[in-house]
Amino acid sequence: MTLIGLLTFGQENKLDEDGSLINKIEPELLDSLYVKALNHRLDLLLQSGWHYVEMNEYGSRIKNLNVPDRYKFLTTDELIDLSIKEKRTINVLRVVHNIISKDTVDINFGYIGFTGKRKLHFYKGMRFRKAEITVGCGGTNGYQPDIRFAFDSLTNEWKIIKNRFVKTNEE
Repeated sequence: MTLIGLLTFGQENKLDEDGSLINKIEPELLDSLYVKALNHRLDLLLQSGWHYVEMNEYGSRIKNLNVPDRYKFLTTDELIDLSIKEKRTINVLRVVHNIISKDTVDINFGYIGFTGKRKLHFYKGMRFRKAEITVGCGGTNGYQPDIRFAFDSLTNEWKIIKNRFVKTNEE
């Protein structure tokens, strides 16, 4: 039997009156899927240098977990300061998820560019910082997840069933 045959793919979804999922995924489980997704980004693991991750709600929860040491989790202020210091745009990974069903979760990666600038006003002696933030486009091919996880009820673990960053012979 193939791996696809063992996965349930959301047959047990139940919605409440407003259409949201009754069976929500626990934050600890979601955090572990984020870490697993970052650990399976072979394109980033093979590149040299730092990879910055946005310190949003999810980034702050996973920064102290078992994430490779080539990722730096920085706040918006730290990213602006880094951009000013290095005099260049800092590309930052934004890691988000999409819960398809209680047993299928997509983890998606997007890039955000932070360009920090400093201004000094001599009239009042004040210093200002400003940031230009650019968000990458997802493309025109419709929604395609970066990494899709599905729960395998036989082994009781989450398996990667699609990884856009690793090409197989079937593709």
